[in-house]
Amino acid sequence: MVDAVSKKKTIAGLVNDAAVLLQKKVRLKAALHDDARMVQCVTCRKWDHWTKMQGGHFISRTHTKHKLSEENIHPQCQRCNGFLNGNYIAYSLYMQDMYGREWVENMLATKTETKKYYRPEILDIIEELKAEVKDLESKL
Repeated sequence: MVDAVSKKKTIAGLVNDAAVLLQKKVRLKAALHDDARMVQCVTCRKWDHWTKMQGGHFISRTHTKHKLSEENIHPQCQRCNGFLNGNYIAYSLYMQDMYGREWVENMLATKTETKKYYRPEILDIIEELKAEVKDLESKL
């Protein structure tokens, strides 16, 4: 028999929820610059509707240090983000053009550092992201 009291999500589960919201926020922000709500893949330059794009991470989500860094997430098509595992070479070039070589090298050098989240902190981040996503959706 299932316990009537639902279990709390783990902190890792909450961080994943925050990552999904952040990816949506990034795609929404990119869509606001186009009347048709189209966004461009940062790696192959393909255009598609924001809902069909993904929030691709330059530094993989497996590395907690940059998992919730907005600068680490940009619109990518499913082919580049999924089938090409992020299309790393093209993504690296994009990141260097966008943020500079030193910034990218620092991200790469620190990617194995861990970031520990605490429940109240991650819950606050989720609430803030939900509000930002709602605001961006209202502007579409």
